[in-house]
Amino acid sequence: MNVMDQGTARQRRHQEHVGSWLQLIATLRSDGWEAHLTCAVAPVQVEGSLPNGKRFYFRARHSDVSLGVGGDDPADIPEWEESESHAEASWLPAAEGETVIRRLALRYAQESTTG
Repeated sequence: MNVMDQGTARQRRHQEHVGSWLQLIATLRSDGWEAHLTCAVAPVQVEGSLPNGKRFYFRARHSDVSLGVGGDDPADIPEWEESESHAEASWLPAAEGETVIRRLALRYAQESTTG
């Protein structure tokens, strides 16, 4: 494969990656989330509000995926934050990202009702 073909293949992979995250954002919105993809790679970042109205910040970077909820700025000092390890999180595929963001949001919901 020549350099131009490699560049085209890399660009296509990047477009598919971004497209899959945008599809996930649409799915989250249809489930009552207000979500915006603010960065698609290195790190992957999604911001908005959970269905309950609490603001959130989701980030996948290096080998860590985290969800911060509440506070004046959930990206900086959230009221609640949880993280999980994930190899190559900076390029987290949307399908895996959906599993993690929903699992962490569920954990937040469970802890906020019992705490």
